[in-house]
Amino acid sequence: MDRREFCFNTVIASAALLSTKLYANPSVADRYIILVELNGANDGLNTVVPFKNDRYYSLRPEIGIPKDDILALDDDQGLHPSLRGIRSLYESGDLRIFQNVGYPEQIQSHFRSIEIWERGGDGRGNGREGWLVRQLSVLGSDNFDAPGIYLGGTGNIFAGGEHYLGPHSIGKILSSTEHGSSEGEVASVPKNSLLSSIQKSQTSHNRRVRSISSKLRANNSSFSIRGRQLGSQLRTVCSLISAEIQIPVFKVTLGSFDTHVNQRNQHRDLLRELDEALSDTVTALKRMGVWEKIAIVTYSEFGRRAAENGSRGTDHGTAAPHFFLSGNVDGGIHGGIPDLERLHKGDLIFKTDYRAVFEFALRHHLKIDKNIFSDFRTITS
Repeated sequence: MDRREFCFNTVIASAALLSTKLYANPSVADRYIILVELNGANDGLNTVVPFKNDRYYSLRPEIGIPKDDILALDDDQGLHPSLRGIRSLYESGDLRIFQNVGYPEQIQSHFRSIEIWERGGDGRGNGREGWLVRQLSVLGSDNFDAPGIYLGGTGNIFAGGEHYLGPHSIGKILSSTEHGSSEGEVASVPKNSLLSSIQKSQTSHNRRVRSISSKLRANNSSFSIRGRQLGSQLRTVCSLISAEIQIPVFKVTLGSFDTHVNQRNQHRDLLRELDEALSDTVTALKRMGVWEKIAIVTYSEFGRRAAENGSRGTDHGTAAPHFFLSGNVDGGIHGGIPDLERLHKGDLIFKTDYRAVFEFALRHHLKIDKNIFSDFRTITS
C-alpha cells in the first residue's frame, strides 16, 4: 500500500468510526437503485410539456414543443417527442412522474445546487457527507460487495463513505493480479487502534475485490444498450447486476443539459439518448428477470426558467419533473401540473421536495421505513 492509499484509508477509517446509525431493513441486499444525474439542469417544461396551457406557448414562442409532436400522457401533459420508449413505460405502468420537484430557497449555482441534492440539504443548510452514506451505513457493509458505485460525473453522493467504487474500479479489479491475495487477512493485529482499523479496512477491501473479480469472470453476459455516454455506463450496471454482484446503489450521469443557447437540437438529442439508454436497460433487466427489484430515479440540480431567453435557450430556474421507473411502482403523475400563471420572479414554484422523492425510493423500494428523509414523507405508495 503506497502513501496515497494509506492516507485515503486513514480518512476512510476515521469516517467509519464517526458514522451515524439509523433504522433500516437488511433485506435490501437483493434490490438495486440506479440514480441518473441529468447534469447541467434539465429543462422540465420541455420534457413533460403542459401543452393544454396556452401560457406555455406564449412563454416559449420559439422553443415550445408543437402540440402535434407531443406524446400525450393525459389531457393536459405529455412527453417530449424524443421520449417514445419512456412513454411506453408510462403506458405499461412502470413510470411514475414526480412533478414540480425542487427545494426551499433554491440556489441556482450548478456546483452548490447539485451538492445540496447529493448531501441532503436545501438552500438554508447542507449535509457534510453524501446522504446515501449516512443511510446505507446502517445496512452493514458485509452485506454487499460494495455499497455503491458511480460510473459517471462525480462521486459526491458517496462523499465520506467507505468501500464505494468509482468509474475505473471494475477495470482495475479485473486487471489486478493480486485479487487472490489473502495476505492482509493473516497478518497480526496491530495494538494501535487506528492502524488496526486501517488494516481491517484493507482486509475487507481485498475480500471485496476477490468477490467482485470472481463473479465477473464467471459471467459471460453482454448487453446492447444504445446511447454513447449513458449507454456505456448502463451496460456496466447491467453486467454487474447480471453477475449478481451486490451493489445496492449505482449512479450514472448524462449531460450537459445547460441549454442557454439554441436549446432545441441539443435538448432533443440528450432526451433521445436518455430514452434509448433507459429503454434498452429496462429491456435487459426484464430479460434477466430482475426488473421488479430495480428502481431508476432521475435527478438534476434545478430546472430552467419558464420563459425562453433571447438566444432560443433557457436560463437557470427552479422546479422540474423527475422520473421513477420500476417494475414494482404504481405509475402515473404525482404533483399536478406546473403553475405557469403563478411564477416567482419568472420561476416555477416547487411543490414536491426532492427529499420526498428519495424518501419514497428508500421506503417503497428498499423497504427502509424509517430513513433519513422520513420527515419529508408526503408521497404514498
